[in-house]
Amino acid sequence: MNRNSIASAAAGAMLAQVAAGEVTAERRQRGQPHKGKVFAAVHAHSFEVPHYAAGLCAKLISEGYAGYIIRTSNDQLGGDRTIGENVLNNEQEHLKMASALGFKDVFDLSYRHNRMNGISSTDLRGRLILIFRMLKVDTVITFNPWALGEENPDRWVTGRAAEEASAMSSIANEYPEYLEAGIMPHPVSERYYFHTRPGQPFNRVVDISSEVEKKIGAIVECKSHGGGNSGSLLRARLTKQGRRLALLGSEDRTADREYVRQFLLEDGRQYGKPYKFAYAERFYYMDRREPARSKVDEYVERNAARTG
Repeated sequence: MNRNSIASAAAGAMLAQVAAGEVTAERRQRGQPHKGKVFAAVHAHSFEVPHYAAGLCAKLISEGYAGYIIRTSNDQLGGDRTIGENVLNNEQEHLKMASALGFKDVFDLSYRHNRMNGISSTDLRGRLILIFRMLKVDTVITFNPWALGEENPDRWVTGRAAEEASAMSSIANEYPEYLEAGIMPHPVSERYYFHTRPGQPFNRVVDISSEVEKKIGAIVECKSHGGGNSGSLLRARLTKQGRRLALLGSEDRTADREYVRQFLLEDGRQYGKPYKFAYAERFYYMDRREPARSKVDEYVERNAARTG
């Protein structure tokens, strides 16, 4: 069975599960209930977290999480400059974007852009397991490895490796040499998979209304690859034509932010409408937390007889 067949079957099962249940609306929680927890956002290209999950990341950080971001490709094709210039520009913009959202640190794994289906997925998985254990990651935010319609190899390779690393991070005999370095196994208990295309499954809608300015700020840093400077480019073009658009204001920063707000956040407005959210993001959420008491514990508690 090839990848497309497996993905189709997995996505069908996810869609059936969503259809049978309810979509959960996740709102901003008061205070910092997640103080001490850690999440890692794993994407292939510098603009993907800003577009698909910036609101969730900013929300979790405001609720007490420490956030880290991992980019797997080098974005060498992301821009209109030479390959070397594109790599440098995207690296610098990735750092600025991460700072705008409040991430604690940035990891760039630097695989070649659009070539990741030719790398060792085991190598990538091992690198992610090392990072997840080192940071003691509780929650991973990444691509849905089984989502239909994903044509970019960097994305589905990244999503699959992140899923496998999440599942294996707690297994001591996976990379036992890490133990010798003092890096202990650690379970990844929750996952949020991006919703990137129509028709992909989602079971959670996250209210990002209070974080939308941070999302806009993150997107506008993605100038080489991600449309962050579309407003200033449009403003410049209109100026040459002797025209102006009031929406774009009188300087580039305003033009970029308002362009993002008006045109690039339309999906977010539509996602939020059924829940009366001004803006929302969609995810397929998976809870892998162990219950406080297992069925075995409950059975033993009810039925075990004392011997002495």
